Amino acid sequence: QKSTIDIPQIKNDTTINFNFIPLIATEKNNIYIDTCWFETPVRQFNQLEKLHVIIKNNSEKAVENNSIKLFINDIQKTPASFSIDKESEQEIILSFASKETGIQNCRIELNDYPVTFDDSFFFSYNVSKNIEVLAINKAEIATETIESVYLNKFFKTDSVFIFKNTSENKIDYSTLSSNKLIILNELKSISSGLSQELKKFIENGGSLLIFPNSSCELISYNDFFLSVKANYFERLDTAKTKIEKINIDHTIYKDVFEKKTFSFANLDLPIINKHYVISKTTKNNEEYLLKLQNNDVFLSKYAFGKGCLYICAAPLNTDFSNFTKHALFVPTLYKIGMYSQNTQPLFYTIGVDESFEITNILTGENIYHIKQKKEAFDLIPEHKIMGAKNIISIHNQIKNAGNYTLYGDNAILSGISFNFNRKESNLSCYNSDELKNQLSISNAFNFKTIETTEKSLTQSLSELTQGKKMWKLCIILTLVCLGFEILLLRFMKG
Repeated sequence: QKSTIDIPQIKNDTTINFNFIPLIATEKNNIYIDTCWFETPVRQFNQLEKLHVIIKNNSEKAVENNSIKLFINDIQKTPASFSIDKESEQEIILSFASKETGIQNCRIELNDYPVTFDDSFFFSYNVSKNIEVLAINKAEIATETIESVYLNKFFKTDSVFIFKNTSENKIDYSTLSSNKLIILNELKSISSGLSQELKKFIENGGSLLIFPNSSCELISYNDFFLSVKANYFERLDTAKTKIEKINIDHTIYKDVFEKKTFSFANLDLPIINKHYVISKTTKNNEEYLLKLQNNDVFLSKYAFGKGCLYICAAPLNTDFSNFTKHALFVPTLYKIGMYSQNTQPLFYTIGVDESFEITNILTGENIYHIKQKKEAFDLIPEHKIMGAKNIISIHNQIKNAGNYTLYGDNAILSGISFNFNRKESNLSCYNSDELKNQLSISNAFNFKTIETTEKSLTQSLSELTQGKKMWKLCIILTLVCLGFEILLLRFMKG
């Protein structure tokens, strides 16, 4: 099978002779689900989701109006149909809304015969009920915390978010990792201790949003930015300008605007009175979200580790801009908050030594279990703690495709799904000539192919090991010669 054999990697042991036997199938028709993914990175309660599914047709027959079904927690959603040409692939989109929070165990099914092992595709995801957000605010004096009216008004009125405020001099570092999003609200400086904890927070999958102080200490800010490979503040620019560009292709704004062809020139976009100029280093992975008329970046995103950093070029106070009072402020903050959720892969592949991280760390004699109740399957996986990471390793112990549940101390922690490797779904095989050519290229001279003929496989193998049996031919030739001898003796006596 072409998709599962790698002839150049075969070790050529000259002390052993190998024989390939090309078997030609009468049919190699197979339609299968290759993969799937969501259009957006985060699942939201009661929001429209678009699931992209790739279907492949590994046959010489086109298929029309074949059914495909999506099941979520064993309840059928979004029945659909598809048509696909021969030897091709087709992408379809299944739309639905998540009506429940928590772990969602899903499978996609289609009907195909005779190869059926890849007609189901399993995946799972989590819909969070709440997202924890922490604002670290500046402290003018030891006992006074300056909270942001705008942050309080936005996050405290949305039930999706659990919003907390703290002062920069009252931070409980042990609880930082429990948040999905941390907002630095106009701190004058970032201490070395806070810098290290925030770096660790981002590396482990958290999101950090920074609004600078009106007179921040650039050295402390820039030391932190450089530690997470982000651009830094160069200086304060007091020239009045306005936001001119919105990155509408970015996930933050992708579905905020209905059309992508309109111009921003006539839009009433936020006015910026003062802003910090962010450097324009090209050796990083900056994604701009908002840009000013002079091409300075006003809001940008940087991926670091498993998390991300958002940098705004101005504080939230109205002396710097009217951004907080503009309609653009709400979707920006909402999307940053929603996309702060950690997401794990929708599925894993059987036969690959998979491992994944979880945030729940068990103590004492408690252990993790991976279970599937339908099959009465219970696996105790290996787990180890590496720094702040808790690694769960499977070591190829899951052999059947399906949806599984990770438990810790009898509590459900996560849903995980496994599928068979889709390479096996491509049934194309090497014929005898192709095998010979591949073996010749690899200089595998002790590998031979047995020609597929009208003989049975048993007969071909017998000839290979014992040689061709010639005794019948010898008897016939002996009898013929004997007959000739008798004839010669009778007619040639004289």
